[in-house]
Amino acid sequence: MHPEVTGVSRFMEKHQFAKIQFLLLVLILSQTGCARIFGWDIHAPGILSEQFLQSTQALPQRIALYVPPDLFRYESRDRGSRTADPQTYHVGEAYGPMMVEAFQGAFDEFIFLETEPTEAIMRRYGIPYVVVIRIKEFQNRVTWRGHAIKIVTEAVTLDSHLEECGRFEATGISDAEKVFAKKGGPQVNLNAALENNILAMINYLQDALRTGTWPESQLTSGKVKP
Repeated sequence: MHPEVTGVSRFMEKHQFAKIQFLLLVLILSQTGCARIFGWDIHAPGILSEQFLQSTQALPQRIALYVPPDLFRYESRDRGSRTADPQTYHVGEAYGPMMVEAFQGAFDEFIFLETEPTEAIMRRYGIPYVVVIRIKEFQNRVTWRGHAIKIVTEAVTLDSHLEECGRFEATGISDAEKVFAKKGGPQVNLNAALENNILAMINYLQDALRTGTWPESQLTSGKVKP
């Protein structure tokens, strides 16, 4: 056989081998899904359930909420176990709007502050209390059968002079089986953990106002009616 013919044959063999490798890669991707190869990018729906909204009764109270900008950007890349696929949880983008929605339903007079509270703002809008929220901890646990999410947040309540009058930690947990096998499973599980956290937070705030846990604000327009 001539040398040039042998060279062509080897080139054809390499070309066919490359095609086989490409087809195998496509087959693997089709079987495993992009999530397994490139990781899970998890965005919660970011809305409260009907059960939450129906079970929460609004208090006749004026109160403000301030959510620091970094909370909306909060993400976690905790994969839950050493053998689990990479995961990115976009926690803040859902938690922030859900907390705003919860305050709207929990208090008759709700003010959302887009800037840091000041005494001037508190006086101008007659705000007796402002609640500042931050995320303290986010945990993810992935096993062969289940998926558990835990989020811990802290609420600091300030009076009209921005003096601290209350501090509370809330925990929200959601634990479900075969989450990653269901379409939208991780997103729904994250949303459930966020809602459970927010429910604990709202219950505390309402109880504190009903029982007079916080020192009475000088701005009487924000007092709970008897």
